[in-house]
Amino acid sequence: MIDIADVITMRIPFPNTRSELAFQAHMYICIQNGNNKEFIKCQRFKTAYLLEDSPLNHILIEEPNKNRNPFIKITIIDCDKSFCVCYVITDKKLLATRNVCNELLDSIMEKINHSNFFKENLDPIPLCELNCLIRLNK
Repeated sequence: MIDIADVITMRIPFPNTRSELAFQAHMYICIQNGNNKEFIKCQRFKTAYLLEDSPLNHILIEEPNKNRNPFIKITIIDCDKSFCVCYVITDKKLLATRNVCNELLDSIMEKINHSNFFKENLDPIPLCELNCLIRLNK
């Protein structure tokens, strides 16, 4: 079972199964316990994300720190949207070496608390097709 603050690596069929997120796995932080999971995307830091015309408006920049996170490079946490999925079981093999600390999780929850925050509901079938270690919970 994947719990809040856990970090997993997976492919997301967003906006479709031919997108970059579907081909390249990224790390995601779980921000909701229970059967309905909600994830925030993490990606390697690029200075382009700091420019005015960046597609990201609300971000956290996190340095690698074994006491705070599992990241090995400077990482951007996307606080503009989350990905929600129901009725799936995620294998623990997708877990990162450690989860995020409570302080970082609190910062994420604070940062996503804005009027433009968007929750993207994912179809579990393509998600499972892209990730062999995620399966439907029947």
